[in-house]
Amino acid sequence: MKLYIFDINDLFDLGGIELLETGRRSRLFRYRRLEDQVRCLAAGLMLRSVFGKEAAASIPPSGTGKPVLPDGPCFNLSHSGDKVVLAEDDWDVGVDVEQIAPWSWQVAKKVFTSRELAWLRNQSSEAAFYRLWTGKEAIMKALGLGFQLPPECFEILPESAGPNPVCGRNWYLYWTQTEGHMLCTASEHPEKPSLPIRLSRTDLLSR
Repeated sequence: MKLYIFDINDLFDLGGIELLETGRRSRLFRYRRLEDQVRCLAAGLMLRSVFGKEAAASIPPSGTGKPVLPDGPCFNLSHSGDKVVLAEDDWDVGVDVEQIAPWSWQVAKKVFTSRELAWLRNQSSEAAFYRLWTGKEAIMKALGLGFQLPPECFEILPESAGPNPVCGRNWYLYWTQTEGHMLCTASEHPEKPSLPIRLSRTDLLSR
């Protein structure tokens, strides 16, 4: 598995927008906030940089909304705060990144199981909530279900090397914490992903 990460602060001038395929460019302009436009732009340019212009342009949404490359490999995108992350693998893969910020127990009680809440109570860092959340969402995305699979209906093991059985499949979770963000990948093989490959503005705007 390969992981790629980009910092959107390098793209607030919307440089490279002309490189996007028509569909993503139209989607970008539906966002009102500049930050959301930049995340959409960065995601499109990352796909183009990693998989090539033609492959990126051929990506259709699946029936559940999970994007796929017609001829592989599998991939998944996530963004939060000033980070956009792309995971690439030969197996189904999910990735989630979240900016670490204050959270509430009211929210935690809605999305975590009793055992997950017990683990969370024993942690002393703000990041613990996001370890649980990114693990759950990475699995939800790897399955291609998103919130069709409610996060409170399954359980993960935040301190274990796995596997985490969900929907009849075993998922291995790996976390990375970087620059105030928590990142987690979910895949069906135990191989640890590479450290995130940091893409630059030059990488994304290369034609």
